[in-house]
Amino acid sequence: MSLKDLNIVVLLKQVPVPKAMKTKADGMMDRSGKSMINPYCNAALEEALKLREKVGGVITVVSMGPPNAKQSLIEAMRKGADKSILVSDRLLAGSDTWATALALSSTIKKYLPDTDIIFAGLQTIDGDTAHVGPQVAEHLGFQQVTYVDKIELEGENLKVRRFVEGGWETFITPIPVMLSIHTAANTPRGPSLGAALRTSEDNITVYSVEQIGLTKEEVGVAGSPTIVSRVLNVVIDRPPVELFNEGSATERVGKLLEAVNRKEESS
Repeated sequence: MSLKDLNIVVLLKQVPVPKAMKTKADGMMDRSGKSMINPYCNAALEEALKLREKVGGVITVVSMGPPNAKQSLIEAMRKGADKSILVSDRLLAGSDTWATALALSSTIKKYLPDTDIIFAGLQTIDGDTAHVGPQVAEHLGFQQVTYVDKIELEGENLKVRRFVEGGWETFITPIPVMLSIHTAANTPRGPSLGAALRTSEDNITVYSVEQIGLTKEEVGVAGSPTIVSRVLNVVIDRPPVELFNEGSATERVGKLLEAVNRKEESS
């Protein structure tokens, strides 16, 4: 026998564009500016799409965030995901990875109980913890393999390769399983015309904290055991980098030496 017609979930996070990342006065990330799909989540979505092309099935993207996260869910569906769920509620503000994973796993448990495989990005560029995927797997009792860069079919199981220090490890894993995907795994595709024409906000279901079966004490700051002692905004005060990339090699070396001499004379 072999795997077929899988129920696939992709965990997706919308993150601020790197150049626009900033924190608010209370130390929380400001998510009101320009945003994008987290690159690792894009890689996870691509692996889900590739697997569905081989075995069939349905891909549901699950995200937690403010209402404007719909823009990233629409983009994911334009790339080929079938439908999306957004958990959005003011009570979720300030959630750490534990509270986030609890909200996501509760959503999957209640509304997607037949999930076979969860794809998650290895980490997010606004947090870099790599906690949420594994924590969701633990809440659901799923097998998990992290740092994955290659997936193959192996009968009723998956054969997955993961990065380790100095090389790779290969595992044969049954389902249900959570796989966190490294950006080295693939080059994500862009939107397709057919999928784009089928996509609308009607494909997105929005749930509140109450609807996923949690209380205000379990999410947000109240449900987050992480304590942030302080937040520092790093100010870069070094002078801009000078590039000497025009002219012949001799001319570029001459300009470099002139710049070094000026630096020595001014110091």
